Amino acid sequence: MTDLSPRHPLPAEPDRAEARQLLGRRRKAIIGAFVVLLVIAGGAATVAGLRNATLFFRNADEAIAERVELGDRRFRLQGRVVPASVAVDGGVTTFEVVHNCASVSVRHSVDPPDLFESPWIPVVLEGRWVAGDVVTVAGRDTHFFSSDNMLVKHTNEYVAANENRLPDPNEPPEGFLDDCPFEVPRL
Repeated sequence: MTDLSPRHPLPAEPDRAEARQLLGRRRKAIIGAFVVLLVIAGGAATVAGLRNATLFFRNADEAIAERVELGDRRFRLQGRVVPASVAVDGGVTTFEVVHNCASVSVRHSVDPPDLFESPWIPVVLEGRWVAGDVVTVAGRDTHFFSSDNMLVKHTNEYVAANENRLPDPNEPPEGFLDDCPFEVPRL
């Protein structure tokens, strides 16, 4: 009679309890890895949000007064655009913003929004101080503001008196520069 038994012993079948245990460990490892990825993604989103929220917001006069403390950190600068100061050269828009009789020279490296064309429009710029000799309506300065992001604020200034007459775009809003020791250039 012929011997039909296997020449090599067959591997023992794993115990069903061991197989379930191994499968359970794999599931836990996959779920754990997924949870770790979610925590990392949530942390990255939180850090990005906090970085944006911690950008300092300064009016032009405050930014000048706190220039040393601000150093080369990014912050937001607020002021009204002096219409006669706007110039575009090689994709860079230069202009001045004024707030509380303080003027800051700005070099904006991205195309400004459409509403930027409005005279004396309030803007919020994101950027940092850069050393450089500039001349503003308020006099000479040792720094300019290098900006790469601009938000144009819509004003709520509506004039009911003399409704039929358009305001002179050269003239700042009423009372805006009354106490300033300098004259604003005209277009």
